[in-house]
Amino acid sequence: MATLVSNWSTNNVSESFIAPLEKRAEKDVALGNDVPIIDLQQDHLLIVQQITKACQDFGLFQVINHGVPEKLMVEAMEVYKEFFALPAEEKEKFQPKGEPAKFELPLEQKAKLYVEGERRCNEEFLYWKDTLAHGCYPLHEELLNSWPEKPPTYRDVIAKYSVEVRKLTMRILDYICEGLGLKLGYFDNELTQIQMLLANYYPSCPDPSTTIGSGGHYDGNLITLLQQDLVGLQQLIVKDDKWIAVEPIPTAFVVNLGLTLKVMSNEKFEGSIHRVVTHPIRNRISIGTLIGPDYSCTIEPIKELISQENPPLYKPYPYAEFAEIYLSDKSDYDAGVKPYKINQFPN
Repeated sequence: MATLVSNWSTNNVSESFIAPLEKRAEKDVALGNDVPIIDLQQDHLLIVQQITKACQDFGLFQVINHGVPEKLMVEAMEVYKEFFALPAEEKEKFQPKGEPAKFELPLEQKAKLYVEGERRCNEEFLYWKDTLAHGCYPLHEELLNSWPEKPPTYRDVIAKYSVEVRKLTMRILDYICEGLGLKLGYFDNELTQIQMLLANYYPSCPDPSTTIGSGGHYDGNLITLLQQDLVGLQQLIVKDDKWIAVEPIPTAFVVNLGLTLKVMSNEKFEGSIHRVVTHPIRNRISIGTLIGPDYSCTIEPIKELISQENPPLYKPYPYAEFAEIYLSDKSDYDAGVKPYKINQFPN
């Protein structure tokens, strides 16, 4: 269907949005009380210890008292509520050729609005969401001018928001450095050169049992910070093969470790496998800030983490090559890195 989900009546589910049975969510998914909630105002050593353990056990955690102003978080959420409520003709300005444009390479920094989906057995189904994506680092006039002009506060609020969330992300990456025994600032280079903001709008759905807001996946980048307003995000606990719901805390950020950080840590840290389910009554918005390497980077396990006892689990690979595989191959959660996995037990 060549239109945004938010632009048409949601009294019924179009066939193109009906997910295959194996992709649908279970009806009863418990709230994950085990998901770590880490206070960034507590003792520094405790923060490092708790983040390290969360990265080892979950690949996902929430942070509170993080320094990003609550007022700014509220304003950002309001901006996106206003944006997705705009008339169709206003939003269509950000759809190339008037069609929803999928998230694809080469990665455009300019604002783009699209509907995402995936292909299964030569048939594509669409996720029940609209996504507005654009770059937000470094901020310069040409980039800012590509952002929406409506609502009128968009550029000012989201520019400030992007700066504050980047500061927080780099702070969290330094805690991760300490947990891995690396020098501070290890990731403050081309490994964090790309910063994309993805605002996801999940309209209420008349039949959540047949749709999915976003299929189960790792983020391919280094690290993601997510602000969410309603329940919908679910995390896969791999060892139990069980999905849990991630509690929405209005003033918190959910931190997801991406596949790239899992590889670079030589699997000392987990990545987060997560999905989003739809809601029968409420509209849901999430604001994701995805930070990752420049496409010219070569990714490999960090040399300081490699030893005779801990040999590399992956061979070096071009990040751009990985990204192509990651976006096209949905056959498995880690399909993007499988070509680079080193067999530790050869025949």
